[in-house]
Amino acid sequence: MTAPHVFVTMGSLLNFKCDAWLLPTDARLRFNPIWTDALQDLNRAVAAHETTAFERESELAVASDQWPVQDPMPVLTAVPLAGVRNAEELRPRFRAFFYAAAASLSTRTLLDRPHPLLAVPFFGTGHGAGGIYRGDILHVLLHEASTASIELGVDVVFVFHDPAAYSLAQQQRKERALESWSGLSSRLQATAIDLAEKASHGQVVPFMGAGVSMSAGAPSWKGLLKTIASAGQLPSGLDESLRHLPVLDQAGIIKSLYEADPKPTKSFGELVAEAVDVKRYGLAPALLAVLPSDAAITLNYDQLFEMASIDARSPRTVIPDDISANTGRWLLKLHGSVANPESIVLTRDDYLGYNASRDALSSMVKAHLLTHHLLFVGFGLTDTHFHEIIFDVRRAIPAEQQKHFGTVLTLHNDKLQNEIWKGQLDIVPMAEPDEACSDGEAARLLEIFLDMLVAYSSDSHSFFLAPHYSGGMTQEDLNLRKQVLDLAGSNKGQVGMAAWQFVEKSLTSMGSGTRLSLLGINPKKSCRPALRPV
Repeated sequence: MTAPHVFVTMGSLLNFKCDAWLLPTDARLRFNPIWTDALQDLNRAVAAHETTAFERESELAVASDQWPVQDPMPVLTAVPLAGVRNAEELRPRFRAFFYAAAASLSTRTLLDRPHPLLAVPFFGTGHGAGGIYRGDILHVLLHEASTASIELGVDVVFVFHDPAAYSLAQQQRKERALESWSGLSSRLQATAIDLAEKASHGQVVPFMGAGVSMSAGAPSWKGLLKTIASAGQLPSGLDESLRHLPVLDQAGIIKSLYEADPKPTKSFGELVAEAVDVKRYGLAPALLAVLPSDAAITLNYDQLFEMASIDARSPRTVIPDDISANTGRWLLKLHGSVANPESIVLTRDDYLGYNASRDALSSMVKAHLLTHHLLFVGFGLTDTHFHEIIFDVRRAIPAEQQKHFGTVLTLHNDKLQNEIWKGQLDIVPMAEPDEACSDGEAARLLEIFLDMLVAYSSDSHSFFLAPHYSGGMTQEDLNLRKQVLDLAGSNKGQVGMAAWQFVEKSLTSMGSGTRLSLLGINPKKSCRPALRPV
């Protein structure tokens, strides 16, 4: 089994699917109101604990074992009551979180993955650490997370809200690349870096299947059919009698039997939507949401990728359901959405009627197959609609001009699929052909692969001018940083110039803050981040 891993992404801990997560507090159990407003059970759960040791700081972290078993468990972790004076003060407290979380996991139902998953924010950077360099704190947290993950056999994911912190974390990990992604083979590392180069230039478009949502507990296709048959109170043993039929026909029969009920309580589309409407996204949607791509395509009905994109500060316009909300980045939902249950494509009749009603959507996919590099994640290339699209593209392009349309990330090697798509798609299995690897282990390798891909494709400069991020920079970096900040301050009278607007955009992308900072207002007066779910 691959060793434990430390992941990095952007998002919100309130919406992230994990086994346990770090909830910052202090020894007096004071929380930012945003936590108590969002977590209605928090005060009740805290009141059920004996917290004397916690209040005396002889105990630095305590798991909330009164928490509902179906939800990720918060672990109360105290920052120093007097404030953070240096980064090293956070190390024993961060370590205490891991041990408290690991000790309590035996009493809970965990995610179906080889290692439990613990999620953490940028701990220790609230009001009490306003003057501490973020780079110093991040160095300590990443080191401690790596050590604790190996000692306890857990995976860790940093869930950042601040783009500067996310950017700096990726740079620090890339500086230790051999250690950061040691769980991947050299073959997978080389492929991830190659794809990252394409992604950094906006060439990669993720194309997502059901496997992407399964990391959050969404059902597989077979699981979905079983769930809707059960929810619809259809005859027991139906799944056994249908299992030899194609998936489309299984769905069609289940739908026919369900609609034969003279008084169904809800439409078939609503039944399907309830079965897949998962409320928290997992690692795969969160990682794909931070991939630098203005376009994305999915066959999934759920809204996990949309949620993850919003939390990662890159919201998507959903096509075709929300085309009026132009965000500059979009998500094409080919097979419908839980937001519009009647749009869901599941049965053979749905597929046969697809081209008549959604030809324009298919055309968008075909255009991206021709002009971009599609990254297929989470399905096995058996979708009927996908084959139709590829066939039309093949027919439209002369054989001598056909090229690789994209890359398919699969769990295991499939020689037949390799032969079918030879010269058109690069099939990249996570498991090595000569090694025994379960589906769960291969799925986790896929998450680690995506983690490396997004790290190497991320902009690693958005922290460069941000307040409190200069810790750990070389003297050359610090000199350049001062020169650029001097440039920003000396040109405040030219803000209205068209050329300066371009310069301002570049400065902002490097973390210089709001327009106010470029107008001469001291950013130190407003740089202290508010405590919020990150």
